[in-house]
Amino acid sequence: MRWAPLLAMLLMAPGAWAQEIVGVRVGNHPGHGRIVFDWRTAPDYRMQQGEDAVVLQFPAGAAINLDGARRPPRNILDVTAAGDAVRIGLRPGARARVFRVGPKLVVDAMDPVAERPVPSAQAAPPQRRGRAPEAVAAASPAVATPMPPPASMPAPAPVPLAAPVALPQPGALPVRPLAQRGAILLPYPPTTGLAILRRGGQVLALFDSGEPLNLSALRDDPIFAALEAEALGGATLLRLPLASSGQLRARREATGWILQAVRPADDAEAAGRAIPVEAEDGAAPRLVLRARQPGRVVPVTDPESGLPLLLGTLREIGQVMPVARRLPELDLPQTMLGAAVLARADRVVMQATGSGFLIGAGTGSLALDLAAAEMPTAASMTRSFEFPRMAPAQMLERLRALQASIGAAPSLGRLPLRRAATEILLALGLPQEAQAMTELAKSEDPQAARDARLTALGGAAALLAGRLPQAVVLRQPELPDSDELNLWRMLLLAAEGQAGLAAPGLAASLPVLFDYAEALRSRLLPLAAQALAEAGATESLRQLLDQAGPLPELALPRAMLAEAGGDTAAALAGYDEIARGRDRLARARALRRAIELRLTTQQIDAGQAARALEATLFAWRGDAEEVVTRMRVAELRRGARDARGALALLRETEALFPGHAAALRPAIGAAFLAALEQEPPIGAVALFDAYPELLPHDAVGEAAILQLADRLVALDLTERAALLLGQAALRNTGAARAGLGLRQAALRLAEGDAGAALSALHDSAVQPLPDALARDRTILAARAQARLGRMEEAVAGLDALGPAGAEALAELLADRQDWPAAAAALANYLRFALPAAPASLDTAHRQLLLRQAAMLVLAGDEAGLAALRTDHAPRMTEEPWGAALALLTAEQLRGLADLPRLQREMSLFRTIPARLEALRAGGPVTR
Repeated sequence: MRWAPLLAMLLMAPGAWAQEIVGVRVGNHPGHGRIVFDWRTAPDYRMQQGEDAVVLQFPAGAAINLDGARRPPRNILDVTAAGDAVRIGLRPGARARVFRVGPKLVVDAMDPVAERPVPSAQAAPPQRRGRAPEAVAAASPAVATPMPPPASMPAPAPVPLAAPVALPQPGALPVRPLAQRGAILLPYPPTTGLAILRRGGQVLALFDSGEPLNLSALRDDPIFAALEAEALGGATLLRLPLASSGQLRARREATGWILQAVRPADDAEAAGRAIPVEAEDGAAPRLVLRARQPGRVVPVTDPESGLPLLLGTLREIGQVMPVARRLPELDLPQTMLGAAVLARADRVVMQATGSGFLIGAGTGSLALDLAAAEMPTAASMTRSFEFPRMAPAQMLERLRALQASIGAAPSLGRLPLRRAATEILLALGLPQEAQAMTELAKSEDPQAARDARLTALGGAAALLAGRLPQAVVLRQPELPDSDELNLWRMLLLAAEGQAGLAAPGLAASLPVLFDYAEALRSRLLPLAAQALAEAGATESLRQLLDQAGPLPELALPRAMLAEAGGDTAAALAGYDEIARGRDRLARARALRRAIELRLTTQQIDAGQAARALEATLFAWRGDAEEVVTRMRVAELRRGARDARGALALLRETEALFPGHAAALRPAIGAAFLAALEQEPPIGAVALFDAYPELLPHDAVGEAAILQLADRLVALDLTERAALLLGQAALRNTGAARAGLGLRQAALRLAEGDAGAALSALHDSAVQPLPDALARDRTILAARAQARLGRMEEAVAGLDALGPAGAEALAELLADRQDWPAAAAALANYLRFALPAAPASLDTAHRQLLLRQAAMLVLAGDEAGLAALRTDHAPRMTEEPWGAALALLTAEQLRGLADLPRLQREMSLFRTIPARLEALRAGGPVTR
């Protein structure tokens, strides 16, 4: 009964259950101290920064536990709480940077600029675990300021309320954001080269131009607000914190370089063409990187290792190093543009040539074994874990010994033992037990939560157990980087369905995977092979399958490799064999791929493929796989002219999977528009009445409704078409609403209801509008007002348009038989509409000139006719236009001497109708 009072207190205070208690962690890093607020969900916060402190204002009711900040890290004097705000006192000269990493909020207190550590030949940078120490080049490049870890796209960090603003240098090139989201323009001249690559949590973009940049226009940009520029003496280095799933794509335009943040999975252009790497033998072996339009080689300091990083710029886009390679004395990192060399020996030299870049040794020779670089050995790759490689019986015996030691050890002394036990459990292929071991360690020892190796082991166990939300701890920037950790991060990307991003890293980390014990290796190989197959990395997949042997779990990747190689028969045989197996997920994937392959090879049509693919929905249900299959079935139904069936399936999918509603919306809109086009007019109207909210509020939706209205008008259902347009206009906004209202008003006016036309225009009025749409609406309103007898209002509206409304004004005045005013209005329009070149008159222009002549005749304006004849007769020599203009603009008969001319004109009048009819019908004109 001793628990009864505690239970009663909890039941009486339900708010305690819902309140989120946020822990705080601190740490010291090269160049900065760090405070991490461990939020479970990303908070909305405000920041105020002064010279000596940063104040973070959190949502009301947040419980911040500052016990972990009792000993502040470097550059931070104190951390105090006041209500919902936390004040972080800064050391004099320190600079704070605040950003998000997932839901966590990170505050870095950067060292004062004068006190930043500078790597030199006497002070070698820290080496990663498992590397042999190498001397740093004596002539070290400028030091790259440490950057924060990557923030999640699209926004790397919130803009502070009172951030210090650095004044740009005089004459700095203005960098500005573009209308296209996630893109900026850097106005460098065409001779400027560029290199882009990711190092750690930031993307580096190096321009081989020393012109300073003005970044003030990016202050409010959601992605590039955190962009920093560093002058390197003849070059400029940009650093941008960017999520691991993001890349920078560059393109060259006449006005400069454009950088755009993209996700490679959604952008096929982000891959680029691989720069060929060749080895040249001789007295001094060297590597040749063959690239077009090479720029310069600029040395910088690698933010990850502190070693010299030699960057080769290019003046042409699309040339990349897609896979990282490691040699004994240098690395060739993966790039998004250009070439890069990480020098691990001080004699590494890189220079630009006319055909690319040369990599060699300044003195002596380098070990340049490209074969070893393509597939490095497991022993040469860095590790984060210590998975044992022994027989399962030996690992079980060792695990029993560890468990006995854990039971005998005090609680605060068990962390190393539990960490070793976790590694054995993972090596045995027991991820659930391994994850439970890490949780036990965290519950016993407060140091366990800050143990990077244990955190990474917990993430690996969660990934292997299929608990992806818990496996994201593998992406924490605090974890020391290694080849082994990169393998697990790539496996996490593959499990999340981002095979295109994971494939290069998986291909480079395969030696680590094959070095694992059989139980762990067999659990990871299918995931890696499937990712390589989906990404189209056929060479790496072939190497994996050859080395793995005939494992049954790899049957699906083998069939996919056969399909990629063009062996349709072998691929279909493999898929059909897997479909008869017992692995439900592999069976579902094999069925679907077999259907797609038969569709591609025209063994079945789209309708048959849709029916067959729909039958596979029962093979695997309840996750993103089913959603993707349903969307593909809907696409095939649309291709088979069954858009209504596709719409029904997508709406059912939206109801079953509300979490995927945002991804389904574009497909639902496309199916709805296709159904409006394919259904009979009455059925299409009924469909719109049933789902009016599915109409896109853009030009595509407007065009679909206008087309449907035209089909109704063709069936003499003008009233129904007008009602449809009115309903659609009320549900739209902007120019689409105004365009639909204009069409509705035109139908109402054509039916003789000028009042209804004006009401339709009034109900669909929005501001601002494109000039052409605003003009058409004003002209139609003037015609409706003239029909109602409001001539003064109609004339005033058309006069306000200037020359653009003169033609419509002339028509209204002609209807009132006010010929002088109509002729003057049309003359005003002709000055605006007629081209200057005599030979460029088309049929419409000639018709306007004849209308002007007719109005002048009816107005009795001899002077106007004479001027028209003088100005335009030379441009109307083509028959019958010239004859008609000559008749209309001829002088009046004044005596008997003009009778012969009258006879000729009467003959012309009798022949003009036949000539005009021949012209209208497209036949030859008799001269």
